[in-house]
Amino acid sequence: MAFGSSHRASAEIAHHLSALAAKVDEIARRAGVSASERLDLETTLASLPWPERRRLGLILESARVSATSEAVRDAVAVMLGLASEVWARTPPPAERNSESDREPERE
Repeated sequence: MAFGSSHRASAEIAHHLSALAAKVDEIARRAGVSASERLDLETTLASLPWPERRRLGLILESARVSATSEAVRDAVAVMLGLASEVWARTPPPAERNSESDREPERE
């Protein structure tokens, strides 16, 4: 019986993660992130400009705080963790572009 309960909880978390991934894609699309930069969740998260990263973080934190379901809280925690990992290793696109466009400083 415990396996059935665990399987059901995992299916619920997966369902909520899917809905959260769709929200991430929607935010990216509205921000003008191209379809080629939205092929998977990690690429989409990495392609988000700073304002949308901030907005998504606030949306996820709000969902975490207001969640009435443990499955929703777990899904949000997974998404927050993934976003944090991706953003820690990938600066927002505007920052990447401005750093690569800079000329080297001369002494």
